[in-house]
Amino acid sequence: MVDTSLVFEVQVIDGEVIPVPGVEVGARFAYPAASTTWSSVVTDGDGCAQFSDRHPEHPATVCLYVADAPCGTYEVTDGRQIVLEM
Repeated sequence: MVDTSLVFEVQVIDGEVIPVPGVEVGARFAYPAASTTWSSVVTDGDGCAQFSDRHPEHPATVCLYVADAPCGTYEVTDGRQIVLEM
């Protein structure tokens, strides 16, 4: 396994496409061989949560949560932006 860094952003919007600041976004990373890991970030004033973590290997997928509600599983690449609607 190779230690790797990954940076990506999640923007949280409401039903009217207005950014939602101050909510916790959780990320559960699944790997091909390593055990899952967890990270969380609170959105800034623009509704963005930037994840910048080191991983035991490149994650196969990330399962995202907003305020403990599951919001789907995504493939994740360095620099990707994912938009979630609350």
